[in-house]
Amino acid sequence: MLNNHRISFKPLGMTALNSYQRESWDISLRIIYLFLQLVDLALTFMAAQLGYAEINPFMRATLSSPLSLMVIKAFIPLLICWVVPGKYLIPAIAFLCGILAWNVQQLLQLAF
Repeated sequence: MLNNHRISFKPLGMTALNSYQRESWDISLRIIYLFLQLVDLALTFMAAQLGYAEINPFMRATLSSPLSLMVIKAFIPLLICWVVPGKYLIPAIAFLCGILAWNVQQLLQLAF
């Protein structure tokens, strides 16, 4: 008896391309997340240098030690990127964009 099941094979090139696109997207999201963390770090340093107070009490405590601030804003996000798949960083990226927009708005408002 002949089985009427159809077997569908994707060309190997298409499978490799889809895998490459997924991996490229994953890496891009991780880079964006790290970049936003570094922009936030730069804005925090800039605001502190201009004499503005940090509202977040946890971050205020780390401002006294640049090493602890670098650990919080660079090492921990790097560790998160190492462990968490890029697609799960999308909410964090959106949240960071909101925080950065707020920080820039506040700095501009205080400057003028």
